[in-house]
Parts: sequence; structure tokens; C-alpha cells
Amino acid sequence: MPLYQTNSKAENRVEERKRTRLRSGKLVTLDGQFLTECHFHNLAGGGAKIRVVSQSPVPIRFWLFDDQYSGALITEVVWRKGTELGVRFVEDPDVTPLTDTILRTLAGKYYSL
Repeated sequence: MPLYQTNSKAENRVEERKRTRLRSGKLVTLDGQFLTECHFHNLAGGGAKIRVVSQSPVPIRFWLFDDQYSGALITEVVWRKGTELGVRFVEDPDVTPLTDTILRTLAGKYYSL
């Protein structure tokens, strides 16, 4: 696993992170229930740093919906600091994918699940 250097501090990430600005998303439970909105701060191939909009409780695993691409990935929380979360993208064949109807609803300007 390559380590990337930032400010003389080694980080345990597989791919270099990319900063994002004003990119929004939504957190959804594994069974498709909306939790809260979020903003992406950094993205890497294996995960992301996000900031949630509300103080709602966030489970360890959830779907992270990307408004830009209208798609969702299963994520697992690696660290938490206030409203910021570090998450990694995971695969789990036991989790039922979100339906097209849910994805279209999440992609809409006004959504309700």
C-alpha cells in the first residue's frame, strides 16, 4: 500500500486524494431511508472526507449518494470529528442495491423517502 506525504505526515491511503468544492451528497441508510445531506471535502478512489449538514446520528455503514453523478456507494466510517467523517468505500454483496426509484428521488431537487 503506497503512503502519500502531506505536510511531512504519512497517510494510510491507497490513492491520492483530490479536493472537491461545493460538491453535495446525501447519506442514506442501507435500507434506503434518508439520513442527512453532506458536502464532499476530499475524494480518493477508496474513500472520502465528508461534512454532514446536521447533527443527526450517523451509523457506521450507509449509502453515500453523490449528487453530481446521481449514484451511491456503500461506505463505512473510519473516523469522526464533530460533523466531519472519514469514510471508505466498501463492497457488500449482502446489501440490496438502492432501487432506481430511490436513486431518482435522491437526485431530484426536492426529495422525500
